[in-house]
Amino acid sequence: MKKVIMLAAVVAALVSCQSKGTKAEEAAADSLAVVMEPTMEETQVYEGVLPAADGPGIRYVLTLNTLANAADTTYTLDVTYLDAKGKDKTFTSKGKPVTVEKTVKNKKKTALKLNPSDGSEPVYFVIANDTTLTLADDSLEVSASDLNYNIIRVK
Repeated sequence: MKKVIMLAAVVAALVSCQSKGTKAEEAAADSLAVVMEPTMEETQVYEGVLPAADGPGIRYVLTLNTLANAADTTYTLDVTYLDAKGKDKTFTSKGKPVTVEKTVKNKKKTALKLNPSDGSEPVYFVIANDTTLTLADDSLEVSASDLNYNIIRVK
């Protein structure tokens, strides 16, 4: 990233110091400047161990990769069944998340719908706050039990 910014700065300095140039050189410098624009990327990681019916828990690790254009956001969800038949077993899904909003019991809820690229069933996480997502069903209902269905932002 530093190299890209440094190269863009050098190109800009050369173009501004040049007193005379041809149209072709100016066009090439302009094209190079457009190509060299840095891309903003943000990665968010959420983790948590949620309850399991027949084991010590299920570890969820959700990684969201957001580019400057939010439409290019992708996710990776690693679901690990802890101590499943003597060892941990991990399943990974990848795809594009979609933000959905629904009114549930007269309250507006916002959630991330994770649409796996392999066509399997989507997974929903209600956005509880800036650092917490709660596993939910497709109606955005969260479990009424006292068990913890939250994953917390760690990065």
